[in-house]
Amino acid sequence: MARQFSYEKLVLTSVNGVREVDLDHPVIGVFGPIDTGKTTLVDALAYPLGYSVDWRQVPKDRLISVTVVLRVEGMRIALRRGLGSRANLVELIDPRSGEVDETLVVKYDPSGKQRRVGDVLLELLGLAELFAPPEAVAVSSAGAGRLSFEHLYPLCYLSQDMVDGGELVRGGANSASSYKAVVELLLHLTDARTRILTARLKVLLDAVRPLQARVEHVKEFLAAARDEHALRQDLEESRRRVQETLVALEEFKGRQRAMTAEQDPLRCKVAEREAAAARCRSVAAEARAEVERMVGRVRGLQHRAQAGPRLVSPCPGCARDLTGRTVGDGFCGVCTERWDASRLQDLLRLAETELLAAEQAATAATKEQGRKEADLAAAQAELDAHLASRIGPAAGHLEQLAAAHASAKAQSAALEQELEPYARLRELQQELERAVGERDEVKQQLADHRASLSGRQVAVQEIEDFFRHIIDALQLPGDPGAAIDRSSYLPRVRRGPLSNVGHGVRTVLNVAYRMAFTSHALVTGATDLPTLLVIDSPRKNVGYGTDDQQLISRLYTHFLEHITAVREGTTVVRPSQVIIVDNDLPVGFRDRLHVIELSRENPLVP
Repeated sequence: MARQFSYEKLVLTSVNGVREVDLDHPVIGVFGPIDTGKTTLVDALAYPLGYSVDWRQVPKDRLISVTVVLRVEGMRIALRRGLGSRANLVELIDPRSGEVDETLVVKYDPSGKQRRVGDVLLELLGLAELFAPPEAVAVSSAGAGRLSFEHLYPLCYLSQDMVDGGELVRGGANSASSYKAVVELLLHLTDARTRILTARLKVLLDAVRPLQARVEHVKEFLAAARDEHALRQDLEESRRRVQETLVALEEFKGRQRAMTAEQDPLRCKVAEREAAAARCRSVAAEARAEVERMVGRVRGLQHRAQAGPRLVSPCPGCARDLTGRTVGDGFCGVCTERWDASRLQDLLRLAETELLAAEQAATAATKEQGRKEADLAAAQAELDAHLASRIGPAAGHLEQLAAAHASAKAQSAALEQELEPYARLRELQQELERAVGERDEVKQQLADHRASLSGRQVAVQEIEDFFRHIIDALQLPGDPGAAIDRSSYLPRVRRGPLSNVGHGVRTVLNVAYRMAFTSHALVTGATDLPTLLVIDSPRKNVGYGTDDQQLISRLYTHFLEHITAVREGTTVVRPSQVIIVDNDLPVGFRDRLHVIELSRENPLVP
C-alpha cells in the first residue's frame, strides 16, 4: 500500500538565529522572488535525509544545521544534520524530548558500526528488505545489489533541473537501470525474490564467461601438444622403469652393506666420537654465551659508575611513573637512599673477576672441542679408507644404478607436467558445467517468478491512464501524444523523448507525470510509493508569455482540483503532502493552499 511520508516542520539554525517553518499541511505553496531562499528550502528538506546539496553562497556562509520533523508511516521523527565538519553525520532525535536517540552516517559504512540515514528511512517506510535484500547484497560485489533511499526520493521530489530535464526526470541519483528497478519495486512488478535471483544470476554470468575463456585457452594450448593417450602410455612405461631401477639400486646397496659388515666397529667408533664432539660443541657454546653475559654486566656497571645517581622511571619493579618524584643530589634514583659509589666499585670488581673466569672456561672448552673434532676426523678417515678398499671397485656400478633411477624419475616428472594441462582442462570443464547448470537453473527460476508477477502490469496501465487524463485536461498545444515508455517507465511523446518538445510543454509533461504516480498511490493504494510530492519552479520553467501563463494557470487549477478530487474519490483517506515552490502564484489560488511567502526583507535563512 502507499507509504506515508510527510514533513511537519523545518528548522534552520544559522549564525543569526533560528527559523522554524510550519509544514504540517496537505498542500503547501512556497513563493517569493529570486534569491529569497526557495531553492534553499527544498535543498534543506532533502539535506537531513542524506542528500548531497550544493548550497548557494548565503546559506553556505550562514547555516549551522538543518532539522526536519517527519511523519513516516505513523511514526514521528526528527533528523538534524550540520554543515562543515559534521556534514557526514545525521542525528536521529526524539521530537518530544529533543534528545539524540542515535547518530547516523550519510555514506555507507562497510564496517557496519553506524547505520546510514537512508537505510533507517527505508526501514521506517517498510521498504528495506525490498530495496536491499540481504541475500542480493551479499552475492553482489561491493553492495551492487543495494538500492538506497537516494534512489527513491527523486520519485517524490521534482527539482528545477528535473522539471525541465527530459529523460533526466528520473533524478541525478538514478541511472536508467536503477530508476527502472525502483519503479518496478514500488509497483510490485518485481520483488525481493526477483532481486535476489537477478543478483545471483549476474554473479553466475560473471563466473561463466571467464571459465569459458580459460577452457578455450587451454584447448588452444593443447592443440599443439602431444596426444594425451600417448603421453599416458609413456608415463606408465617410465614409472615401470623407476620401480625397476629402484629395486636394482636397493638390492646392490644391500649387498654392499653385507660386504662391509666387518667395518661396524669402526662405524661405532665414529659415532662415539661424533657424540663426544657434539657435547664439547655444546659446552663451548654455553661458555661463550656466559662470557657475553658477563661482558654486558661489566659494561652496565661501568656505565652506572661513570653516570652516577640518576632518576629511574618507570619503576623497574611495578612500572609506576616516577618522573614526578623528587630525588636529591647524591641519592639513588630507585630507593632514594644516599648513593654509595664504593659498593658499586665492589660489584664491578666482582663482575670483572667473574668475567675473567668465564673467559678462561670458554678457552678451555674451545681447546677441548678442537681435540674432540680432531679425534672424530681421524676415526672418519680410518673408516673411509677401509670402505674404499672394500667397495671401491663397485662404486662405478652403484653410480650407474643411481643415475638410471634418477633419470627415470626425471622423465616421469616431465611426463606428469606435460599431462597436467589435460587434468586442469577436465577440472575447468567440470567447473564450467556446474556453473552453466546453476546459471540455467537460476534463469528458469527467475523466468518462472517473473511470470507469476506479470499480472501486475495493470498498474503501469493505470498510471498511464491517470497521466493521459491529466494531459487531456491541460489542453496542451499540438497534442504531443504523451505516454509512458514501457521499457524505461519514463514519459515520452509521439516523436520520442521529451527533448523533442518545447520547454514549457516539457515542464508540464514532467509535472503531470509525477502527478500520475501520486494519484495512483492515493486512489488505488496498490503501490509502495510515498505519498509526498515536492515540485520546484514549474511556473518559472514554463515561461511568462501569454500562452505560457494560461498554460501554467491550467496546470495549477487542474493540479489542485485533481488532488482534491483524488482525496474525495477514494474510500480510504491516505495521508499525503504536496509542496509547490515557485516565484509567484497565479491569481486566485491563495485560498486553495497553505502559503509560505518569502521576500528579500524576510528571506528563509536568518
